[in-house]
Amino acid sequence: MRVLLYIDDLSIKGGGERIAMYFLKALLNNGIDTYFLTLTNVKTFEEINKYHREYPEKFFKAWPTARWSYVIPKKTRLISIALDFIFFITIYLQLFLINRKVKPDAYIVIVNTTCQNAPFLLHGKPVISWGLTPFRKKWPLVLQNVTLRKGLITKRLILVVGSKRQKQVSDAEYRPYIRVITVGYDDKLFKYSDEEKIKGRIVYIARISPEKRVDLAIETARFLKDRYKDFELMIVGYPQSIKYYKKLSKMIAKYDLLENVKIIPQESPEVIKKNLAKAEIFWNFSDGYGGVVNYEALACGCIPVVLRNFKDQINKYGYVVDDIEEAVNATIKILKMEYSEKRKIALKCSKYAKKFSRSFFEKKFINLLITKLSNRG
Repeated sequence: MRVLLYIDDLSIKGGGERIAMYFLKALLNNGIDTYFLTLTNVKTFEEINKYHREYPEKFFKAWPTARWSYVIPKKTRLISIALDFIFFITIYLQLFLINRKVKPDAYIVIVNTTCQNAPFLLHGKPVISWGLTPFRKKWPLVLQNVTLRKGLITKRLILVVGSKRQKQVSDAEYRPYIRVITVGYDDKLFKYSDEEKIKGRIVYIARISPEKRVDLAIETARFLKDRYKDFELMIVGYPQSIKYYKKLSKMIAKYDLLENVKIIPQESPEVIKKNLAKAEIFWNFSDGYGGVVNYEALACGCIPVVLRNFKDQINKYGYVVDDIEEAVNATIKILKMEYSEKRKIALKCSKYAKKFSRSFFEKKFINLLITKLSNRG
């Protein structure tokens, strides 16, 4: 059995790349030959990097026109339509050559928008689409809409998301077709230890880019300092946008937070684990609706303070907030707790997270793939 896995970017260590890493391990453990199609060079999580070093012939880089259509800013509706069409045609044509060489039984597509599935569907093979953002109709091309609709009706396209909330906020037209496989974390690496946490330590784990709203974490730290001085915020993440990274550094200096806020420009699982293990509190104010980092934080005994879009992930274990003021209030409440009370909550968080292990996630994904291929035709 062979599959071709598509993902836009394998040059960073983000959420999509982590899912790709999980998929790769699950596929290989089940004897499924795995190939990649990507728009970038490969420089991401080590499991994928190692596979690339050992089997470079199993990685295909998209043609330049597809890469250009991905990186050129879509400033107007007309430009967006043109670039989406270029991507559609380029990937569709390149797949003819890849299919002749690889002969995949199915495609796994990690997408930013649902329309990216369209060129794969035209090749008549099953497509399992993992969506890290809500499935919404953000494209006006009739051909793509017709292709997607036909794929859903014929059940050749399976839409999968990582949380119930992600499904709820998706377009109503696609909601009935969406399956939920809850994102799992690496339970062998991320776990609560007896190592004493640093009093007043807060951690924010996110790629340094605007959609992760790291600036909101700094704003929250600014208002927190007005009411509670003894805290430290560690921001851990790969600086995808250097411009945004510099903006954050200026904010830290402007708000006189140099003693309270530190940025660690790294995002390996080991670095994330090290910082979660030492933190009492975990913040997440990003725009997403799911994310493995929430479970990693819970597993390491961090008490979460997160925006409402992550409510279904943390359940009753932590604090769900709607704005900066509520985030500050919740954080102060935790910081003022006795050590024994914080430890009690941390143990409950860690126990709850065990329900969402990486092994369970991988098993459900593989079962879905094998069932789909078994029922083909």
